[in-house]
Amino acid sequence: MRLVLLVLLAEYAAMALMAALGYAYHHVVPQWFVDELRRYVNQTAIGPLQIFGHNLAIMVADSIPFVGPFALAVSISATGFVLGAFVGYSPLAGELGPLALVLAYLLTAAMPHGILELSSYAFATAGSMDATRRILRRRGGALRSWLIHLAIALALLLAAAYVEWFEITALSSFLPRL
Repeated sequence: MRLVLLVLLAEYAAMALMAALGYAYHHVVPQWFVDELRRYVNQTAIGPLQIFGHNLAIMVADSIPFVGPFALAVSISATGFVLGAFVGYSPLAGELGPLALVLAYLLTAAMPHGILELSSYAFATAGSMDATRRILRRRGGALRSWLIHLAIALALLLAAAYVEWFEITALSSFLPRL
């Protein structure tokens, strides 16, 4: 469990750092690319199972022994940077400045769906790391440990998708679409 918490802490820190960099250097990302990503996100977030399917690909990559931590680093870095770029191009950035980034980060990472989703990725990555360590040390139980972590990660990810869908529908009248 300690490994899961360490991975989760690293996720939050890396996403915050990359979001700050994306915000500061949003001009290196063309506006048309941000608009295309916005359209893609809006097309993906049409139901809980579509959200789950999108996030499942990320979680599975995070769970692969020997590869998981690298997959997590890439996905969290990209998510954070793109979040910062989105905010950098948003009208709120002109009105609120860096506070807009803080609010976007909190909406992404600290809402219930974000906590569940990032926890899912942490369980998957911790399972990858534990399985890798067991394989390299020629200790038994690598498959069992990996499957337990994977099952927990899947359950958390499915819950996150339904919670995210609830948040989207409940908050849609208060927040503009991305």
